[in-house]
Amino acid sequence: MPPFSAPLRNADWILDLDEPVSAVSVAPDGSRAAALTIEGHVVVVELATGRRLHSVRAHEGGGFRLAWHPREDRFATSGQDGLVRIWDGVEVRETERFQAGAAWVEQLAWSPDGSVLAAGAGKGVVLWRPQGGIFHKFLEHRSTVAALAWWRDGRRLAAACYGGVSVYDPVAGDLLEVLPWKTSLLSLAVSPDHRWVVAGTQEMSVQIWPLPFVEGEELAMSGYAAKVRDLSWHHSGRYLATGGGEEIMVWDCGGRGPAGSTPRILEGHLGRVSALAYQSRGHVLASGGQDGLIFFWNAGKSSQALRQIRLTGAVTALAWTPDDLKVLAGTQDGRLALASTPV
Repeated sequence: MPPFSAPLRNADWILDLDEPVSAVSVAPDGSRAAALTIEGHVVVVELATGRRLHSVRAHEGGGFRLAWHPREDRFATSGQDGLVRIWDGVEVRETERFQAGAAWVEQLAWSPDGSVLAAGAGKGVVLWRPQGGIFHKFLEHRSTVAALAWWRDGRRLAAACYGGVSVYDPVAGDLLEVLPWKTSLLSLAVSPDHRWVVAGTQEMSVQIWPLPFVEGEELAMSGYAAKVRDLSWHHSGRYLATGGGEEIMVWDCGGRGPAGSTPRILEGHLGRVSALAYQSRGHVLASGGQDGLIFFWNAGKSSQALRQIRLTGAVTALAWTPDDLKVLAGTQDGRLALASTPV
């Protein structure tokens, strides 16, 4: 059955923000959501209706990242002014800010318990505590930090750049190891079971390091049509979904891992896949593409899409709601949309 026979549904709501969306995030109680635009504005909406609640200028020169705290009613933003700003999620007023050490801040990632915020700025990574300020700086990277990823238990933080992945102890501030790669890395994800560190590469491939890492045991998966910028793990750690073209490749990382295996191929997008997100507890994968399509898949069972949603602009960001029932999407043509999963 071809992917385009997947039932077509309308989005629950669509809000025009008038500016391309760079990042989206949902409050931990599911009542509100926020979007950051490339012009540097933050828009907070009522999630159920899409009603605009607040709109503020967050960053001069433009915005890069927005991340809601995993447990509390506040969120962080970063942009081209070198600032990370922390916002009250109800009143949308700034409560704290810090300079991350470079002219722009491209990466943000809360630790799983929300006790630490990691920021990637230029060639450095800084760790910050709410009401405590910056407490560690890692400045030894060979190039701009392209991605950050926390271990699920919060005991490790990884940063990807040219030359490999640096793994840190965020409490002691120690560099624990470097997982080597010869050129540039673009994306990064750590499996929820802590068995694998995965990165998308400049060479249109996916690099995998098994943990604990032994030199020579790393894996490389090639065959992609474009640079691999999008990665998402199933919550069990068994399945890894990867972009890198119009197709989605889903690798089975159970047992001995993906070495020598063939991925499941998900076809349906008419443009490059630009966002991937698995549910936090369920089995559904959401994908967004430059074609303006959102697909829902149960990739562990079938290559047939469960549902499709059509938007007017390229999808730039996806985020599941805390109940795993809906996906928030931002687009290049400046729209924010909410779409319901079929299961």
